[in-house]
Amino acid sequence: MVVNWRDLDHALAGGAEIYAWQYARALREAGAEVHFVTARDEGQAARETRDGIAVRRGGGALTFYLFALTWLLRHRRRIDAVIDPACGLPSFSPLVLRRGTPALLIVHHVHQAQFAVHFPAPVAAFGRWMERVAMRRVYRHHVTAAVSPSTRDEMRRQLGWSGDIRILENGADVPSAADLDPAAKDPDRIVVLGRLVTHKRVDLVLAAIDEVAGRPALAGRDLRVDVVGKGPEHDRLVALVAERGLAGRVRFHGYLPTAAKDALLARASVHVCGSDAEGWGQAVIDAAAWGVPTVARDVPGLRDSIRPGESGWLVPDSDDPDVLVVRLADALESALVDAADPATRLLRAEACGSWAHQFDWSQMRRNATDLTALLLGSADARPDRSPRDARVAV
Repeated sequence: MVVNWRDLDHALAGGAEIYAWQYARALREAGAEVHFVTARDEGQAARETRDGIAVRRGGGALTFYLFALTWLLRHRRRIDAVIDPACGLPSFSPLVLRRGTPALLIVHHVHQAQFAVHFPAPVAAFGRWMERVAMRRVYRHHVTAAVSPSTRDEMRRQLGWSGDIRILENGADVPSAADLDPAAKDPDRIVVLGRLVTHKRVDLVLAAIDEVAGRPALAGRDLRVDVVGKGPEHDRLVALVAERGLAGRVRFHGYLPTAAKDALLARASVHVCGSDAEGWGQAVIDAAAWGVPTVARDVPGLRDSIRPGESGWLVPDSDDPDVLVVRLADALESALVDAADPATRLLRAEACGSWAHQFDWSQMRRNATDLTALLLGSADARPDRSPRDARVAV
């Protein structure tokens, strides 16, 4: 069973939802009976089956946790294992599972700083305590996985996590080498991928583009920016573009189907990511798969998914937004100068493609299946589980 705050069709779905669904697919392909318990967005059905996976929806942004725990409690005798990603916070499934039922906690990234961005001070303080103290106590006897070494390091540094933390990396939809044509790329085309939410800091990216557009090294260049993604920051970002006079350069595409997104990436020469932190750089790898290097801040997650000097540029982080804008603009200028030279663009695209091909969803699914088999093997060895209780339902 997979418990995840949102599913693929949720209006705010992002990389964490793709990851959770790929995990569910891995279990289904291995022959398991899989339930995917998630929140119910407006217009979504309470029950459906997709890819052979039974989707059960209920609750909203916060009431989902009550729905999930209630569902788990009602069905706990049929559950052999729970995959429990922390999307800010996990479902705390061990509180209602039978003793001996394994729960795999998956941490994408540590949210201690993000709570203050999204919630009032008292709620943010409670969220930080839940992540730093309650989560560690509830899952202390269960296996934990992080999606990157950076996330593992942040768990130890910020959350005081001392137990074993396994790495279960993301994947990507990687095109074949024959689909990649660096000669067809537009050297003036910049792409920004991801949900339009506060901590993604698309505002910094737009400010950096405004800063770099008038520099002498880029004189005569017709820079164009494709922003792909949707989210609550959309209207504010559109207003910022208008305020900075960038309306002629920047286009907001919203959510795009895979084929349309891939067509934009096939043309783009540079991807820019201003995120405060990531668990991994899903958008970075998606861009690299199409030969697009990334300019980003040197923060957790992004430093794992970018090879500086090969698949992108990492700029030193800062608490001063003005400093960050200049640093991003400097790196973006270098990237655009590189992109104007066909030979350099080819080398960069090949390096990006080679890096991205080390990550694909089929590999992630194999690793997920192996880890789940390990969990079930450990659980089956415990004396409180009888053979007649061993259904393959996760």
